[in-house]
Amino acid sequence: MEEQDCIIYSNTKNAWEGMFQALQGAKISIYWELYIFVDDHAGVRFFDLLEQKSRGGVCVKLIVDSFGSFWLSQKRIQSLRASGVDIRFFSPRRKIYRGIRQLFTRTHRKILVVDERIGFIGGVNIQKSMEDWDDMHIRIMGKPVRSLLRSFAKSYLLCGGKRRMVRHLLAYRFRIKQRQKREAVEFIFDVGGVPFSRAKKRYTDALLKARERVILFSPYYFPDKQFLRALWKARKRGVRVDLLIPFRTDIKIATYVAYSYFSFMKKIGVRVHLLQHMMHGKGVVVDDEWAMIGSSNLDTQSFFHNYEANIKISDKRIVRNIKMKALSWLHGSTNLDNLYWENRGIAQRTKEFIALSLYRVWFGRK
Repeated sequence: MEEQDCIIYSNTKNAWEGMFQALQGAKISIYWELYIFVDDHAGVRFFDLLEQKSRGGVCVKLIVDSFGSFWLSQKRIQSLRASGVDIRFFSPRRKIYRGIRQLFTRTHRKILVVDERIGFIGGVNIQKSMEDWDDMHIRIMGKPVRSLLRSFAKSYLLCGGKRRMVRHLLAYRFRIKQRQKREAVEFIFDVGGVPFSRAKKRYTDALLKARERVILFSPYYFPDKQFLRALWKARKRGVRVDLLIPFRTDIKIATYVAYSYFSFMKKIGVRVHLLQHMMHGKGVVVDDEWAMIGSSNLDTQSFFHNYEANIKISDKRIVRNIKMKALSWLHGSTNLDNLYWENRGIAQRTKEFIALSLYRVWFGRK
């Protein structure tokens, strides 16, 4: 993948503009899968454009999560279908033996492919409240986009779509290993409800194999024991580890769960950096050698319950670009050491304890 085929967006608003411009230029097809897509002030222009393109003969297929996009109006859904848009709601098949937790198996992916040649992947949803957030999203072009098409087709089938409608997408079998040196890109897809996470393995590999520095960023933080052990081993080898996280997130209980780990992070020498505004990007940068961005948070929900999509890049020019975006966030943050964290009050510690206990009851002790 050439550097000119790749654009990195470090905030939601710029990513929206990049995707909107690509949609305006669509001539053949639009395939879009995302977690939150609602018809508020931010979403209405996207929906209007999708309907316009569909009426103009462009094949438009849309997958949204039934939970994340709960507030998408019935009026808009009917309008989309009347214009020819094939909209599907992701809601996984229920199995009695999996218990109530399966209700929270969602598609958390954010994938857009236009004309089977322009792809977008990252952490950006479509909702007005997210307009001013920092986030990480990437536009790519060329043969790697084929992997996104095949992933979309599989999700489409999972949502009840007919195979004949996406058979040509399933035919794509681009194998990155055969072109690893030339393309320097790999897609990491996770499937919800299974005990193994490819994204988690990349995060832990970053910590276990790094030589000098690892920069982690995520809006939500609920690591398991294996991830914490990898953190400790990295610090024991002298690797600098920076964790960038918002001081307050849009989910209050998740904020307090993250707080509950800060003392341990500080104890083992992880540098925790807190942003005063919402940062929704998810990813890692390792030694200027490779980087991964996508939809997987550093938490159990993403690792074991969600359908996620990430991209790992080894092209050092692009990695440097991603690192510069992350460092710009880091330079605008506050270091945990400057907040006298250990002096926080009983009320604060109690909220952290309750939040962490509730998470452990729900997700279990992993």
